[in-house]
Amino acid sequence: MNIGETIKKLRKQKDMTQEQLAEYLNISPQAVSRWEINSTLPDITLVPMLANIFDVTTDMLFGVDIDAKEKRIEAIVKEANNHFYKHQYDEAEKLLRAALKEYPNSCKLMDSLALALTINKDYYGDRNGNEEEIIILSEKILAECTDDNLRYFSIQRLCNAYASMGETEKAASFVKKMPFMTQNDLLTAMFKGTKKYNHMQAQIAYWADSAVNNISFFIGKGHISLDDGTEPYNLDECIALGQKMIDIIHILIEDGNFGDFNSRLVWVHRNLISRYIQKNDAAAALNHFRLAAKHAVIYDSISFISDDLKEEYTSLLFKGVKFPHMFYGGSFTTETESLLEKSREFDSVLPASELEEIRNELRKHVKIN
Repeated sequence: MNIGETIKKLRKQKDMTQEQLAEYLNISPQAVSRWEINSTLPDITLVPMLANIFDVTTDMLFGVDIDAKEKRIEAIVKEANNHFYKHQYDEAEKLLRAALKEYPNSCKLMDSLALALTINKDYYGDRNGNEEEIIILSEKILAECTDDNLRYFSIQRLCNAYASMGETEKAASFVKKMPFMTQNDLLTAMFKGTKKYNHMQAQIAYWADSAVNNISFFIGKGHISLDDGTEPYNLDECIALGQKMIDIIHILIEDGNFGDFNSRLVWVHRNLISRYIQKNDAAAALNHFRLAAKHAVIYDSISFISDDLKEEYTSLLFKGVKFPHMFYGGSFTTETESLLEKSREFDSVLPASELEEIRNELRKHVKIN
């Protein structure tokens, strides 16, 4: 494909007329028309401006296949996601940095790198100026990208980044950029019949999951503090909340096919281990460790690969909803690995033989990368 054909294709992809492109470049529409029929070539000084308008490299203007570029970017993002899944966070970051040198205007690569930096920050702590770079990448996406999904992800990252830096007013200004009525609310209003029923089921599952997740923060030691530094609940109340959370999940999913909620059960049992250790009740703590291990193994067996391999809830409220219905992102560490790591805290307070028995069962299910 020659440069004239490339300009024409890129212009149409941007839903731009010859007149609009000419106005951006301060030239006549006839000049653009002549480029596109290959009777003349653009002045060399206009090439960088054209590349910027179309979000491509100058090489692409001179005949590099646009479809091949998009396929290459998709392949890079997929490779980076595979690194995330294998906990190879540094490798993902290096891959994406190299790719952005090749495709500096790719919003998809910028978004993927921002995700990699967020994961690295959460996993290793704020290192190498990650917070600042996340802000730079996210603001660049907001300024240059037309993909609404990438823009909304960027707004979320900017909210989190500024909030973690203590700039709450700045964070709040980005929250206000989000639409008041969400995509899911609009879909609920729009769908009819079976589609509406299925969508509402999935939404109930999502919000129920979100609610029990928020409860887990009240149970965990030091997770939530009031302005005076105290916790909102005392020790016995935290334990009672933990049991209430377990009861709620069992009411929602009466048949024991917990799906995604296995992950929430892992977390509530993990928090209850620590709370019962505070009460010097080793027997109760060990019981919750066993239950956490059981649900961790089940959750890690759930397929994240494709809809064809996903199982479905069978409980009355959620029947037919496939799980995982949402992805618990963040560190990308499996529940079994995370629980094994957490169990190091129990070495001096729980019986060694019983502790090791549960750990050995967990080790059988840790994925080997």
